[in-house]
Amino acid sequence: MAIAPIPAVPALPSLPSPTAAGATAASGGDAFSSLLSNAVNALQSTQSAAASAEAQTAAGQGNLADTMIAASKASLDTQITTDVLNRAISSFTSIMDMTF
Repeated sequence: MAIAPIPAVPALPSLPSPTAAGATAASGGDAFSSLLSNAVNALQSTQSAAASAEAQTAAGQGNLADTMIAASKASLDTQITTDVLNRAISSFTSIMDMTF
């Protein structure tokens, strides 16, 4: 029984370059919102791929190792997204608690 090699981890998307001086805050906000939207879409596609692999394995058509890898990737992506969200909320709360 041959074990398939683990595929290479895809590169993280590059962050948008900082807005130039004089640029509006809306364009920076749009870039940030599109970055978050892309991250959520990537998380959703990873979770969908894991669910699909699980269904195929349950039907006897898939490879158990690939299914476990897909499930692990989906779990890790979910944990990272949750941690980033928690830190963003914490940062927002800290900023809102500041007195000027």
